[in-house]
Amino acid sequence: MSVRSMLILTLPTLGFSTALSLVTTYLPVILKDYTRSATLIGFAIGGEGIFSSLIPVWVGVLSDRIWTKRWGRRQPFMIFAGPFMAASLMLAPFQPGYIPIAVSTFVFFAAYHFYTSPYQSLLPDVTPPGSHGRVQGFQSFMRGGGMFAGMVVAGFLFYRWRPLPFILCSLLIMIFTYLTVAKIQEPEPDRSLLPPHQGIGAEVRRVFRSIRENKSIQRFMVASFLWESTLAGLRPFIMLYFIYTLHSTAQTGALLLGLVGVTYMVAGIISGYLADRYGRSRVMRIGLWVYLCGCIMGTVLGDIKWAFVFLPIFGLGGSIVLTLPYAILIRLMPKEHIGQFTGMFSMMRGLANIVAPVIAGAAIDIGGTFLKNGREYAVIWLVSGVMIAISLYFFRGTGREDLVNV
Repeated sequence: MSVRSMLILTLPTLGFSTALSLVTTYLPVILKDYTRSATLIGFAIGGEGIFSSLIPVWVGVLSDRIWTKRWGRRQPFMIFAGPFMAASLMLAPFQPGYIPIAVSTFVFFAAYHFYTSPYQSLLPDVTPPGSHGRVQGFQSFMRGGGMFAGMVVAGFLFYRWRPLPFILCSLLIMIFTYLTVAKIQEPEPDRSLLPPHQGIGAEVRRVFRSIRENKSIQRFMVASFLWESTLAGLRPFIMLYFIYTLHSTAQTGALLLGLVGVTYMVAGIISGYLADRYGRSRVMRIGLWVYLCGCIMGTVLGDIKWAFVFLPIFGLGGSIVLTLPYAILIRLMPKEHIGQFTGMFSMMRGLANIVAPVIAGAAIDIGGTFLKNGREYAVIWLVSGVMIAISLYFFRGTGREDLVNV
């Protein structure tokens, strides 16, 4: 698959990743003008977990069952949900109160998951088996770029005129969706592989039953939940770790995050190429050990200067761990049910974003009873390290070895 095709195919990731980072970072600042309750703000932003638990599997089942001659079976969902995602994002900063903003946010999250699950299923549909790792590498690069744009670049625009980054991001979503839909031709699936039409509820139950019966996929789903939890648990507290544990300024912490982010983006592309050449599971295992070393470093560090040396190791390992899981899952799931298992994969990631921050927060509170001078925030690295160690157990035996399939 050419570099140009991989870029066009993964462009939507840049759009919706920017949007998600923008919503979770800067909408709370706007909501603060209408309520002082951190619980209400958390409900508006944390509501994503509700939609990530309900929509992906359902829409994955639908995207497996349909076929249109012009748009295929995944792209109709992108065409339908893209405008809702863009419109809700654009209108949110103009809303006159907490409830209208929260409603706009919920519409955005619903459209986001209605869009992203079929889009993720589109990737294996159009990618040759020997390019799955590289495509996931390009997607990881786009995801990292979106996080940088939504958190850093958007910050400069936000403090000039609050609605500006929301408007620009909405336009990007529509442009990137158009380019991908117009340029990427979705192949018609083998009719014999299309699942028989059953009720949606029956299809969803069958997915859960299939996972219970397939030990490899079952273990992989647990491992993917743990991998996503490592980042989800760190994200809300990482700046507090920089400020109170490493005694840095917010600006220095932001600079360090930028360095880790650049490492993440570059490593994503490199790991994709390495995975296609040497085997996805093999590269994944190396990434897990590198990631674990980064978490250990984060636990014991006490000086921001050393963080600039050692925390990019976390970015390197984290990039591999968050880039390759879907490329590995592609090899495990049956072709006729790609959408359904992709939806389950997305649901596990959504659940991680609900559960992990609570676990990390509880660990900080417990650590605060015997750790002083801000050291309690270093516990977040210990929590992530434990999750990585447990995931190594569930990932055992997976992909011995996938070189024959790439």
